Amino acid sequence: MCTLSNLIGRFGGGNLVVLVRPTLKALLVLPLGPGLPIGPIGPGKPTLPGWPISPFVPFGPMGPMSPFNPFCPCSPSSPFWPL
Repeated sequence: MCTLSNLIGRFGGGNLVVLVRPTLKALLVLPLGPGLPIGPIGPGKPTLPGWPISPFVPFGPMGPMSPFNPFCPCSPSSPFWPL
């Protein structure tokens, strides 16, 4: 099993964040049952400010098809609205 010290030794410490951050992103947007939110983090919600929006709950609070998502064509704040 890989430990943090092994990773730091293997990747020189500086690249650790580059390797771990995408992994954390992937873990934080995993589906956790039928739309179970975990506080501010959960399916269909942004994981952290500036991070991608989870595609697992399309009509969730910030899912790809939510009117609250500025990137959704159905949102008035979207540059693609109306489509």
